Amino acid sequence: MSHNASFESKLHLPSPDDVSAVLARRVADLPILPLVVLKLLHITSDENASLDDLERLVETEPTILAKMLRMVNSAAFGLHHRVSNVREAIQHVGFRAVRTLALEVTLFEQLVSPTRLFHFDRIHFWQHCVSVACLSRSLAQEVGHPDPDEVYVAGLLHDIGKIIIDVYGRIPYSEFLDNLPPANGLLIEEEQQIIGLGHDSLGAYFCNEWALPQSITLAVRFHHERFADIGLSARDSLLISIVSLSNLIAWTQGIGSVMILRHPVLQQEVVSLIDIEKISLRGLLARMDADVKSIADFYNFSFPSAETFRENLLRATINLSRKNTEYHYQQEELQKRVESLAAMKKSVAAPHQSLEPDQIIRTTLNAVQREFGYERLYIFQVDDKKRCLVVSQGMDASKSGNELTGTEIAVTPASEQLLRCLRLKSPMLVTGAASGDREMLDRFGVHEIGLVPITSNEQVLGLIGVDNAATSRQIEMADLSSVSIVANELGMALERARLFEKYRVKASFDDLTALFNRGAMNELLGACFARALAGEELSVAMIDIDHFKRFNDSFGHPAGDSVLKLLASALRRFSRPADHVGRFGGEEFLVILPDTGLESAMTYSDRLRREVEKLGRLLLKRFSGHALTISVGVCAFESELMSKEDLLAKADEALYSAKNLGRNRVVGICGPIRKFAPY
Repeated sequence: MSHNASFESKLHLPSPDDVSAVLARRVADLPILPLVVLKLLHITSDENASLDDLERLVETEPTILAKMLRMVNSAAFGLHHRVSNVREAIQHVGFRAVRTLALEVTLFEQLVSPTRLFHFDRIHFWQHCVSVACLSRSLAQEVGHPDPDEVYVAGLLHDIGKIIIDVYGRIPYSEFLDNLPPANGLLIEEEQQIIGLGHDSLGAYFCNEWALPQSITLAVRFHHERFADIGLSARDSLLISIVSLSNLIAWTQGIGSVMILRHPVLQQEVVSLIDIEKISLRGLLARMDADVKSIADFYNFSFPSAETFRENLLRATINLSRKNTEYHYQQEELQKRVESLAAMKKSVAAPHQSLEPDQIIRTTLNAVQREFGYERLYIFQVDDKKRCLVVSQGMDASKSGNELTGTEIAVTPASEQLLRCLRLKSPMLVTGAASGDREMLDRFGVHEIGLVPITSNEQVLGLIGVDNAATSRQIEMADLSSVSIVANELGMALERARLFEKYRVKASFDDLTALFNRGAMNELLGACFARALAGEELSVAMIDIDHFKRFNDSFGHPAGDSVLKLLASALRRFSRPADHVGRFGGEEFLVILPDTGLESAMTYSDRLRREVEKLGRLLLKRFSGHALTISVGVCAFESELMSKEDLLAKADEALYSAKNLGRNRVVGICGPIRKFAPY
């Protein structure tokens, strides 16, 4: 049974075919949650459920009844005499507490009980689920969610998709964990790449099939994903946010669901719905410690010690710092590549000089200077991180010799006229009425500065500053109003230039794999070939997925796309920053290896081939009967080659030989020399 169509459309659930593709058994053959669990879940979410309903249900399951009474009689509840039946337990600890306890014990028996054989550490997994549930309930009480017990259950079930994958997946969750690449990406993205679906969407699919309460299904589906645009109620949005934040907090305490240090990501919705600064984190953790201690005593397992906690916290901090550092250098590398592409595309950009930002700014400043005769003009850019303005470009008609580029002006509450200019997005004459404004004038050595905002789509992109440093001629506000018209045009031109650059760069990349496309690779190869003619070493590797058509024919084009993305990911991991990696067409990829001779290129290619072969063995469980392997043709530059096309033709010839020799191998050519791998 499934929920209504409008609810399902909000969930963005995978199709039955998508689910079948990642499971070893047909969806229809999978056992549903035991009836007692389903009934308990409905009683948990039903405000009208009666004491009789709960008592009757729990008493029909003797094992669950015994364990639940054992928990009620534990030291955590501090009762003065022994409780022997459900009704008495309810009288002492409350209806809501008993039904939640019953559900918790039932889930443990069905999913985690250590008497059964499991593929990955279920005790560690259960510690995580219980910790997230306890944190979720405490956080719900703190932020005013109307039903903390409902939130507790959502926290308990948020990762149920991992259990489904481990028991029924073509690739069990333990094997997925054992074969994770050394890269430090998001676990949910790697699940999607290797398994075919993430635990969030798969778990939500089955929650929907089992007709679990919608709030729980939503929490399972979106505890890792953005959800602002799907029209959820405020209550459901808050519940998801609580579970997401609790999941992150548990991870920071060293209580993740798996024994692998992969950081979760907190959605922007969570920060907007929960004011983290107002939460008593110390109190939250203290309540979690008390809750999980009693649970640990009952289940007879231990949570991390203080020493382990400190180590885990340190590792988590280092891991987050590493991600920030990695992001910084990725941005730097991307900028270098964009600049490299811009240099190689002069022929494209030449007819569009008005789309070069520096040229646009120079032309604008020259026009303003000619029209109004200002002696100095400069462009301020806003640095949000430093809360300052920075002079990025300028011109000095007074020939004073004062270099203003790079000058920083702090934006403080004392910069009254400057702040008014930024807030009102209107021209302003800075005369030093406040101390911050006087400091700015002193820095520029003038008694007044005219400021005009550069705007686009109601956003301030920067400011035009003008002064008359040599003559001290007065600046007229009427003139600044006229300059603002030019500034508006400048803002629109810069926005057009930004969009042009965005789409120009985007046009160089393959949409599916995010690697360079064929056109970009041809340009890059041309530049590298020119350097090879001047004496540098150069090799290229042409890569083809063996029997790729079989993947599409047997499992559909989405499966084929997944294979292409997996290979693209492997290519990125194995390539150096100086290498150029691209999709050359269909299932063919090209790697340009500057400063690399044949032997090194062969070594690189065979390492890549072996890595893909290893991944292919794992994916056999997902793509039964279809091993993922690649064939590689390598060619090194030689003086006899007259063009980059000749180099590609040789690499293609080597690739053809690799296929002819049985595939899953590397063949290299350099002049009359032909090499083969594996050796």
